[in-house]
Amino acid sequence: MPTTQIKDSVHGYIELPDELVEGVVDTRPFQRLRYVRQLSATHLVYPGANHTRFEHSLGVYHLGRTVFENLRRQSYFSRGATTDELEEIQRTLECACLLHDVGHPPFSHLSERFLDEGVLRERVAETGLVDAFDAAGVGGAPLRSANPHELLGCVIIVEEYGDALRAFDVDPFEVCAYVLGYSLAYERGEPWQYGVGAQLLHSPIDVDRLDYITRDNEMTGAGVLSFDVERMVDAYTAHPEAGLALSEKALSTIGNYLEGRIALYMWVTQHHKSVYANRLLQALLGEYAAETGESPVTVDGIIDRELDDNAVLERLRRAAREHPDSTLASMYDRFRSRRFPATCWKHRIALADRIGGDLAGDLGGDDPLDAFTEWLTEGDDRLERLLADALDVPVHEVWIDRSYVPAYDPDELEDIPIAYGGTTRSVADWGLYGDRAFDVPIPFVFVPDGMKRRAIRVLREAFEREVAAEGLA
Repeated sequence: MPTTQIKDSVHGYIELPDELVEGVVDTRPFQRLRYVRQLSATHLVYPGANHTRFEHSLGVYHLGRTVFENLRRQSYFSRGATTDELEEIQRTLECACLLHDVGHPPFSHLSERFLDEGVLRERVAETGLVDAFDAAGVGGAPLRSANPHELLGCVIIVEEYGDALRAFDVDPFEVCAYVLGYSLAYERGEPWQYGVGAQLLHSPIDVDRLDYITRDNEMTGAGVLSFDVERMVDAYTAHPEAGLALSEKALSTIGNYLEGRIALYMWVTQHHKSVYANRLLQALLGEYAAETGESPVTVDGIIDRELDDNAVLERLRRAAREHPDSTLASMYDRFRSRRFPATCWKHRIALADRIGGDLAGDLGGDDPLDAFTEWLTEGDDRLERLLADALDVPVHEVWIDRSYVPAYDPDELEDIPIAYGGTTRSVADWGLYGDRAFDVPIPFVFVPDGMKRRAIRVLREAFEREVAAEGLA
């Protein structure tokens, strides 16, 4: 089969069949991903973070194909499934890997909240995907829990790529199921390897994460990740009862992988200026909607007009010029000139030093610092207004926030399965996952320059008053 090679900065040469290049890669919906940055506004902190969903999707394809081909060489894995069935799973997996992010709106996760879920779910139902899930016995749970970009991706996969996928002898509904972490064939009683195909794209050790943590570390230049990717790829294994797991080959590198995933989150995504840059851009999108009465991003806009980062940034530029005295214009100027305010603390050590362990009151055994951060997070809108009044500044110049990315869940890392001696246990059970108390995301407090000390004092006093008022002191 004729193939095309694409040189990738992370994985080297990636080889794709020409039919996939013509039917998927060289199409307008997929090429749109060249203009959707993987890390949204993080390039304003790490200048090299200009990589996009396009090269990430190619990387996930490369890893997914490589891992599955390795699995097929394991005699145990091939047992119980025909060659035709394994070929079908691999074709489905490769297409799902390529298309898993095709529904990402501009700026990746930042603009998802502007996608009308009612419209999305209507469009999903029109594709026949709901009926297909019901017929396979999966039910509606995967679609109910799906993120907006996953739902939009499913619409695009069926509507834009249905014919091409069927020409590859691939079921577009099964591709959507893989994207959501399920296999319709497996649910219908087909061999267990179908379920593993879906797990390769949606599990604690999926190739999606394996690519993006490697790529994000490489492209930002953060240098917080050092593990043997090839060793990890060779360590994938699978069994009927346990599903996808890592073999003992991973023992020499799994520790670095765990540490690296956490470090990348803490020092890139949760970097205080990354948090601010992405929060500012998200707020800009909200101000655009408020000022113009139009959503900056819509389902039809992405499908029909191929909205990407550049198109939406141009909308923001024009709106700021047309409304020069607006909050939108002020925020846009701050974004374009990268005038980022100070945060009251940059990490947990500074938070402990500036807030201190001597907070008044007995909190019933709770750690005062943890209680304070929880109080900040739960009352962020109210406390932003309190700080703005106390500092005599506009409320949009005071923000309490943490990373914009979907919730960071260390429990998922603890659940990574390691297979050895006929049994599969999690890295936590094997004692490979230590206490991560220090690496806990914290909320940042952004205030205008020169106002940090005053802001900290206002927050401390407000916290102590409220603790006392609740009768906990």
